[in-house]
Amino acid sequence: MQFDTEACTRSDGPSILLIEPEQVVRSALDYILRERYQTHAFASVDDAMTSSRETPDVVLVGIAILRERGEAVLEELIKVFASPKILLIAERNSDPFVQIGLEQGAHGVISNPISFSSVCEAVRIALGAPISHDGPSGLIPVRFD
Repeated sequence: MQFDTEACTRSDGPSILLIEPEQVVRSALDYILRERYQTHAFASVDDAMTSSRETPDVVLVGIAILRERGEAVLEELIKVFASPKILLIAERNSDPFVQIGLEQGAHGVISNPISFSSVCEAVRIALGAPISHDGPSGLIPVRFD
């Protein structure tokens, strides 16, 4: 199943850039976020950098991107997109690339189990909302400047 991400995005509110090579994960995350945010989903960093029309408030990056391109990709994203909040998307928090990403400038991690509430809560916190302690969250808050 494919979603037409550009046709379904909101025109107001914060902008979310989603870079995830796995189409199923990308589509699911886009579906979760597009009701609340302007979402722009891409399979690669290169596509995101050449196609993005605006500076995103939050960038979600699949951990596979770090495996492919190395940790320098986060510095590149920070430089190109004027220091957005970066959240990594990983199957598990114990992935060695998660720690590398956090050390290189990522602000947090969204990990399995991924759900509507965990993804929306992670993005909400990245945008500056207070951390809710009402239930478990898939976000590991690291630092929010």
